[in-house]
Amino acid sequence: MSRATVTGRYAGPVSRAAAVAVDVGVVLASYSVGVAILGFLLQALLDVSIEEGTGAVATVALLTWAAVYVVVTTAVSGRTVGKALVGLKIVSRDGRPVGPGACLVRTLLFPLSTSFFGVGALLIVLRRDHRALHDLIARTAVVYDWGDRQAQLPGPLTAYLRAHDAA
Repeated sequence: MSRATVTGRYAGPVSRAAAVAVDVGVVLASYSVGVAILGFLLQALLDVSIEEGTGAVATVALLTWAAVYVVVTTAVSGRTVGKALVGLKIVSRDGRPVGPGACLVRTLLFPLSTSFFGVGALLIVLRRDHRALHDLIARTAVVYDWGDRQAQLPGPLTAYLRAHDAA
């Protein structure tokens, strides 16, 4: 197999934090919508309310949903919604697409990486390749990658520059 190419360099702490913030919003919003729909359907069809005893069960369900979201989106496309918006991609250490097993290991180790005062995540700042503890163990890296598309200027500015260059 040949080494895959990516269009960027290792992603830094600010862009990675921005992607995590977007992903937290996506997880919370999608979970809330899912619970609302499930609650409505259970109430309408079975006259059952899911409002009772939701503390620990809801927490476990939310964490499970977050893990499924991260593992599936990363295994399918190498990025979550947050990473896609920021222009990041998770790859194996040698630049190849990350496999489902590495996605699962990386996701399960993320809490370890961010616990204990964020020592595992602090490696993003300290290491030259910006890999956190969960990246090191899963043998992954987060890189800037906007795909194979070229950067383009906004439409009116591009038209002006083309007309100016032609003159």
